[in-house]
Amino acid sequence: MSTVIEPQSPASPSVAPEPAGLLAAFTSAHDVVAATQKVRDAGYRRIDVHSPFPLHGVDTVLKAKKPLLPFAALIGAAIGLGGGIWMAWWMNAIDYPFIISGKPLFSILPSLPVAFELAILLAAFAVFGGALALGGLPKHSNRLFSIPVFARATNDRFFLSIEASDSRFDADELSNLLNQAGAVSIDHIPHAEPGSPKIPRPFAMAAAALLVLALVPPVLIAKARSTTSTTPRLSFISDMDYQPKFKAQTVNRLFADGRAMRPQVSGTIARGDLRSDVALYRGIVAQEIRSADGGSAVGLREPEAPETPPSQPLSTSTGDLQTTVLVPDQADRANDRMQTSPADGSSETVQAWVTRIPVDVDESFIRRGRQRYDIYCATCHGIGGDGDGLVTLRALELEQGTWVKPTSLHAEPVRMQPDGQLYNTISNGIRKMPGYASQIPVEDRWAIVAYLRALQKTRTAGVDDVPSDVLPNIRELN
Repeated sequence: MSTVIEPQSPASPSVAPEPAGLLAAFTSAHDVVAATQKVRDAGYRRIDVHSPFPLHGVDTVLKAKKPLLPFAALIGAAIGLGGGIWMAWWMNAIDYPFIISGKPLFSILPSLPVAFELAILLAAFAVFGGALALGGLPKHSNRLFSIPVFARATNDRFFLSIEASDSRFDADELSNLLNQAGAVSIDHIPHAEPGSPKIPRPFAMAAAALLVLALVPPVLIAKARSTTSTTPRLSFISDMDYQPKFKAQTVNRLFADGRAMRPQVSGTIARGDLRSDVALYRGIVAQEIRSADGGSAVGLREPEAPETPPSQPLSTSTGDLQTTVLVPDQADRANDRMQTSPADGSSETVQAWVTRIPVDVDESFIRRGRQRYDIYCATCHGIGGDGDGLVTLRALELEQGTWVKPTSLHAEPVRMQPDGQLYNTISNGIRKMPGYASQIPVEDRWAIVAYLRALQKTRTAGVDDVPSDVLPNIRELN
């Protein structure tokens, strides 16, 4: 029985896979730029340079296209600018209009700071996102990293890579060209291993968890805006919401009387009561009227005599008190005083407005008053005191019905008011006019009163009010 042995075919030699490209290393920036120029002149187009630092002139050699990032930044800035102005218009003029001293609901100039900041922010986002998109980032792997010598790309080596997908690619011809250009080493770029571009599973799960958590706050906010709740709101920054405090008229077991509101400490006085000169600080004069049994009158300051004689008083009685007041027109024209005397004969205090400014008045004092008037008063009352200030004119122009035009300072009821009453109005306000005591010092308030008197004289002064040494000059002008 014979055995037939079939001849065995010789082992076929292993064929090396085609490289995905070539990576050439150079020792200087000049050499890699020169080699890039030679490879470019040879017709290769899919090439790239890797360097530890930017190389001047390499973009020209590569004939790289102009990046799109400047256009992305311009588009982002335009969206931010327009969006900021639109947001300010919507919030102020449409969604929540709020009238402040008759000012317009929307103006372009106050909106520019917000629009400018949004333009910068969105331009930065556009550049950041564009750099990631155009660079194909993020990449968690790169086939060049599998070449050991490429680790020196961040230290002292310069590399030139040519992709095999280039239509001109020829590994042998290109290797000779790179050796002639001064390459110190040439390596084949490997193909990416199957499955290597995938994101590791732990990272993918962490990213998914973060995405879900990021959606929780918007969902909770949307729920809170669209529904009602009987439970207190969430407060991450409590500020003064939950501070240890007791509200008025509540029980406080800490004190023996069980009250949260504490009485005034014995021996204390109200703020401002140490100012004994009530004429200077309050614009009033206080004195004690004579008692019914003929007792002597004692006062802090004798009141000034009124410019006009008082009218017939009106008397009313309530219980044990008898009240005597002047009629309203005389109260405004004179001292606006009120007297209260008990029926048992004991003395009571009477208050009257100061009729003369209780400080020295000279030209510099009046000029100071004019300066303060122009700052605090002219915006509503006008430079001439006729109630035609810029704020008033703007409010009347809007015709919103909420503005009350200030009374002319030259009107007779105002001119006949004592100086102390004018001072009190400046200090504490009247009707819709707020008080300016916290903004204007005491002396400056009296200076404004002095200037008001001078301003009123411009409408009512006669020849007798002109100084004798100035009168001849006025007659010459006439």
